[in-house]
Amino acid sequence: MIQQKLEEILHEVILPDTKFEIDRRWSGIMGVGDQKKSIIKPLSQHVFCGVRQGGMGVAIGSLVGTELADLL
Repeated sequence: MIQQKLEEILHEVILPDTKFEIDRRWSGIMGVGDQKKSIIKPLSQHVFCGVRQGGMGVAIGSLVGTELADLL
């Protein structure tokens, strides 16, 4: 339903009278919280989490991955 509405806005507002094709789609859950700092911690001996990047996962995902690797 959300992607359909976004496509409608793209067609009617952003690219009116322009033929386009959507090549790829993405959907997911954004982990946000009341603090900006990511949660990077072990959950058990073999399970670790690097969550709550507040929409900045592309920008700081590599750093979070490095910090998770350091926990190993």
